[in-house]
Amino acid sequence: MIKVIDVDELFDKYISDYVYSNIGKVKPEEIENKIPELYLEFGKTALKELDGKSPEEYYKGYSGEQLLACLKEHLETGVAVSDFLCETITGSLDNEDALVDALNADGSEEFILYVMNMLGEIGSVKPAKRYLEFVTWDFSESVRELATELLKEMAESVKEDVLSQFTEVDDVKKACLTEVLSCCQKDDRVFDVLVAEFAKNQNNVAIYAGYLAKYGDDRALPFLLASIEREKISYADFEELRFAIEALGGEYNKERDFSSDKSFKKIKSAQNK
Repeated sequence: MIKVIDVDELFDKYISDYVYSNIGKVKPEEIENKIPELYLEFGKTALKELDGKSPEEYYKGYSGEQLLACLKEHLETGVAVSDFLCETITGSLDNEDALVDALNADGSEEFILYVMNMLGEIGSVKPAKRYLEFVTWDFSESVRELATELLKEMAESVKEDVLSQFTEVDDVKKACLTEVLSCCQKDDRVFDVLVAEFAKNQNNVAIYAGYLAKYGDDRALPFLLASIEREKISYADFEELRFAIEALGGEYNKERDFSSDKSFKKIKSAQNK
């Protein structure tokens, strides 16, 4: 059992002791600039509160399951999670399976987000199926958004599953799956989905035009050009569409009057500052 200790609080005390011992010797701004160096020193300093071990050593030698149980207890008790704990977990690929298993066990949203971030840090593709469940099932927005970001990194490997589930989910989840598909390699099925979602979401045209630009298939140009020709279009959407068109090798040079558009005035005002 790993003792749950507020290592951040110990670092604050370490800084306070340094400041006290250097009164009149070091200026406040010098201390602030020295904090990264002090943190490295602190990480190697043996502390009685850590059973005579340094923060870098304290979590060594424990299994992934034990380290994750400690992380969960930190979150449940409201004790700040130490970077040294997280770095120990992600510092060994031996902990990958324990992290993957933790996503399938009971845990708070905060715990799930910690585990997902650590799996992302080590570049694990093992939890792809679970990430897709986080997107397509009824999880929180934060979990769904992070799962989407992680799935984008492995888009090609989950493409078939995404396509097979696409019509089964609501529009909020479709938006996440569309973003994942925009990171796939060329596939007519993916292209058809991206174009269909772009056409359906003209009220959110900037985001969906961005997906087409990222996907990189110039067959989307006619759809982008038709959209930018709309009479009622904001300056912000116009600029995003024009960017997407140019990203796919097209161009749009027609002069448009946006002088009455609020977004135009705001953007121009910011540019003139």
